[in-house]
Amino acid sequence: MHRITNPKHPNVDQVGTDVQHKGELYRITDVGGNYFTVVRHRDGWGEYARVTEINGR
Repeated sequence: MHRITNPKHPNVDQVGTDVQHKGELYRITDVGGNYFTVVRHRDGWGEYARVTEINGR
């Protein structure tokens, strides 16, 4: 997977991981600022999610 994100971002190590979000399985594809770009496994739908929504902090 090609990483677009600046390697200095504190959450860059989470890019490429699968997470539960809104009751479904998503993959984190990019991170920037306070948002992750996540793609839903079921149909490939991409959207933005706040880092705090995914990490719970």
